[in-house]
Formats: sequence, C-alpha cells, structure tokens
Amino acid sequence: MNNLESKNGKGYFQHAMEKKVNEIDYSRNVLKFYLFNLFISMHTVSGVLVPFFMQWGQITFVEIMFLQSYFMFMIFVFEVPSGAIADFLGRKLAMILSALVTALATLVYSSIPNIFIFAIGETLWALGAALSSGANEAFIYDTLKKINKKERFSKIWGRANSMSIIGIMISGPIGSMIAEYISLQLTMTFCFFPMMMAAIVSFTFKEPNSDLAKESKRYLNILKEGFVQLRKNKIIKLLAIDMISVNVLAFFIIWTYQLYLEALNVPMVYFGFILAMMTFTEMVFFNLVPKFMKWFKKGKRYLTFSTMITGIAFIFMSFTMIVPISIILIMIIMGFGFSRRLIFAEGINKEIESENRATVLSAISMLGGIIQAIMNPFIGIMATWNLYTVFIFLGTTIIVIAFLTPIKNKHL
Repeated sequence: MNNLESKNGKGYFQHAMEKKVNEIDYSRNVLKFYLFNLFISMHTVSGVLVPFFMQWGQITFVEIMFLQSYFMFMIFVFEVPSGAIADFLGRKLAMILSALVTALATLVYSSIPNIFIFAIGETLWALGAALSSGANEAFIYDTLKKINKKERFSKIWGRANSMSIIGIMISGPIGSMIAEYISLQLTMTFCFFPMMMAAIVSFTFKEPNSDLAKESKRYLNILKEGFVQLRKNKIIKLLAIDMISVNVLAFFIIWTYQLYLEALNVPMVYFGFILAMMTFTEMVFFNLVPKFMKWFKKGKRYLTFSTMITGIAFIFMSFTMIVPISIILIMIIMGFGFSRRLIFAEGINKEIESENRATVLSAISMLGGIIQAIMNPFIGIMATWNLYTVFIFLGTTIIVIAFLTPIKNKHL
C-alpha cells in the first residue's frame, strides 16, 4: 500500500513538474516573439529605399510604384497557400520560413541592379510577409491560450508591434550611414543578417498548436464573406471608406519623403534618422489619440481636425523649402495621418458581430491594399512630372474628404 501511494505520489509530482516546464517554455515564446519582431523589422534599406532603387537600381520612381503594386498583388496571391502551411504544419514553421524567405529576398534584391531581379525579390518578400501575416497573431494567441492568459493578448500584441517600430528606428539610421559611407547596395545586403537572426529565434519557438487543423483558412471565402458584410452594413461601409481613403493618401508620405528630402538637398546620411523620428512620432501619437479624443469631447470633431491638419501639412510641403519646417510637416502627417485609423476602431468593431469580426477586418484591409495598388502608378507618374503637385493633390483631396464625410458622432 505504501509503495502504491509512493508511486502515485511520484507520478503526480512528475506530471506537475512537466506541466510547469511546459508553461515556462510557452511563456518564453512571448519574449522570443518580441525579439523576432525586432529583428524581422530591421530593414537597413528602409531609410534610403528610394535612392537604393533610383541610384543603385537605375529604375524610375514610376517603376518603383509599379513594383509596390506588384508586391501587394503577390501578397494576396500567397495568402491562401501560406495560410495552409500555418494550419497544416504549424505556426512555428510558417514563421521560420517567413524569416528565411525574406533573408533570401534581400540577397536577390542586392545582387544585380535590374527591375526583373527586383520583381523576383518582391515575389520572395511578399511570400515572406504572407507566411508571417496570419501565423504570428495565431502563434501568440495559441501560446497565451496554453498558459491560460488569453486576456493579455491585446497588451502583448501591442508590445510586439512596438518592438517592430523600435526595429525600424534602430535600422534606419544604420542604413543611411551605410549608404553614405559604404554603398547603397549594402543597405539591402545588410538586411540579411537581422532576417537570419529572426530565423534563429523562430527555431527556438515551442509550437503552441499541437492539434493542427487539417484544412486551409479558405482566405478567398473569408474575403468574400467580409465584403458581403461590408455591403450590407451601411455604417461599417461609411467608416471603412472614410478610414481607408485618407489612410491610403497619407501613406504616400512614406514613398515621397525621400524624394522631397533630396529636392531640399538634405544629405542622405540624415534620411534614416528622419525615418526614426517618423516612426517615433507614429508610436507617440498612437498613445495620444485616446487623450485627444477626450479633449475634443466629440469624436467627429477630432476626426475632422486630424484629417484637416494632415491635408494642410501636405499642401504646406509643396510651398516650403526650409528644411526644419519641412521635417515638422512630415512628422505632423505621420502623427495625425497614421494614427487616424484608431478613431474608427471602436465604431467599426461595435458594428461587427463577434463571429464576423475576422472576415470584415480582412475585407477592409484587402480593400485598402487594392486601392493603394491602383493609386501607386498614378502617384508615381505625377511625382515624376512634379513632386510638389503630388503634395497639393494629396492635401487637397484629404481636405475635401474631411468636408464631405457623412460620418457622425454616433458612428464613432
């Protein structure tokens, strides 16, 4: 009897210890994921991307914009097979492949200055982005589910996104110094190293989903259902159209600010530092928006203000040649323009039924990508003709949207 009790006691103790070890391993996933996000976002080329393409790559700005449209199209193409990989083989493998494929893309990109080689690089980079886009969120959610901490998802996901921003802030200045003192080509080549670090970190993940689903995510069906919901719900449609339209227009600051700095004769070595300031401004505003909403008391009032000031900043950029003022205007667009989508978050989410949330949000995201892809070549052609005309067009259009929006306080 004593021996039996001893064995049972030992078995219980061993089971408890194994459970504790598993919980520790899963908890470490979170810290490792922070590192993964930090490394995977360290694009040393980001601060000098336009000079990389135009000076080393010898392609035009219009061709750059066509490449970006192609990139967005390829992400859409790869969403279905990459989702199946995450479902069939695991989130961990999807993220390992994402880092490795992106690392390969950087080597392809920096091999030969040729637009067809760049297209291959974009294809690989799109595959890498698609592999991680669904897997990373599922990886964290499943990890927290394993340790009974699902309620912490939003907080941890926010921290992970902050790590991505920190990665950009670190790599941008490094890249611009590499461009200035070594070569533009190496700004892309050096991206290989943080991508490989991300791959190494992902190899140490503990797969949280032991019961892998044996079916794909049916991404096309998800989008179809999402667009049906958008069409049926008038309020969601109004909010989505307003949010997407200004987001797409404001996003062009990312692709035009380096051309603008070149026109102002700002040395390339400062480009990455300005990018770091831009990402820092974006991060600060994301935390300030809730306070701004309280100060303005009415959501519609702050929405109009943030939209107007974004448009006015674009127009002022077309008239000023004073570098400090120009940089301030860029920061205003990054702050108010990029954080603007937070104003819509509550309004959109309260209109979506819980079971349809993923489908509707996926459809909204895809709609924004489609509009961006369509507008890229148009903005590229206009910028080649006259960059300052682009700023006037973007600013004027944003201001018109601010005046014509049918959104009311009750919608937000």
